[in-house]
Amino acid sequence: MLCLILINPVHANGIFTDGDELLLQTSLWTKHYNPEPDHNNHQKLFNLEYYFNDEVKLFVVPNQASWRDDVRWLAGAATFKNSYDQQTLYLYGGGRYDYDLGENTKAYAKLTAGLLYGYRGEYRDKIPLNDLGVAPVILPAFGVQHRRVNLEVVPFAAAGVMVNAGFYFR
Repeated sequence: MLCLILINPVHANGIFTDGDELLLQTSLWTKHYNPEPDHNNHQKLFNLEYYFNDEVKLFVVPNQASWRDDVRWLAGAATFKNSYDQQTLYLYGGGRYDYDLGENTKAYAKLTAGLLYGYRGEYRDKIPLNDLGVAPVILPAFGVQHRRVNLEVVPFAAAGVMVNAGFYFR
């Protein structure tokens, strides 16, 4: 049902412009580098990323070539169970560099930055700068996209790594 809701607006009502994409992701596997008995390795991630078309250029100086010209800009929201089994929300923006591997396949490096809410109670100090219950976060990711499917590795600081899979709606 959710897929129909997402697909219909894209094609029927023209909400997206040509080249925009919506990525729906979930977590497949999580590993903590130094596991503790109370660590949760089943994040139950639900992530939506909106990719702007290639014409959207942010922070670019007109008539000058820049590394930013090749960035694919994105905005996203994710909800998941954190390492301590607390429901958590990550709202973010970022960019992605693509590296063509073939006609329908590309590798990519992505960097996102945003706000993380969800580390509460006795676990509040498990992430830096969480004094108000909301902390700034920067997350890198590396992945492969083949046609409309992706596989992505996300290291989260010195704590661990997560593997996600997703599907692109165009």
